Amino acid sequence: MAQWLLVAMLTVAALNVSVPPAHAAASTTCTGTSAVTYSPPLTNTPQTVSYSESDTYSSCTSTDPTLTAGTSSTNITLPGASCVGGGVFPPSAYTISWNNGQSSTMSMTFTDVIVAGIETVTGVGTVTSGQFTGGTATIVWVYTVPNPLLCLSTGITGQNGTVAAQILVVP
Repeated sequence: MAQWLLVAMLTVAALNVSVPPAHAAASTTCTGTSAVTYSPPLTNTPQTVSYSESDTYSSCTSTDPTLTAGTSSTNITLPGASCVGGGVFPPSAYTISWNNGQSSTMSMTFTDVIVAGIETVTGVGTVTSGQFTGGTATIVWVYTVPNPLLCLSTGITGQNGTVAAQILVVP
């Protein structure tokens, strides 16, 4: 009987041995708004255009409790841009500045699809520096396509839409 008691005590003791936890995955998922401006406005005539994009991630859920929001700003020059394309390509680097003082810079490739008057731009890539380095990133922008008749007159000055980002680092 004492032998069984010893085995039971050793079993309980073994169950109470703490094992260090495995490193958990780090992630953030954010939603917000995106505003794009073109100067001068896009028309059917190719021209050099200043492209400015301002993204505001107003709602983030993250494994980092200090990360609740973020912003991103892009300003580039597009030679040969027009309503019919040519030159309108998003940059391959994209940086989000987080409310906790950190940032994430991503190297991304983009696809742009227009279906039934809705433009969906999807960026997929890797976080190359900052918070979540080494993680995979997917960002999706959705815009309503402006009236194409504006290309024949005053031009398209900008687009407003939504943006959603997901970043995941798996240890």
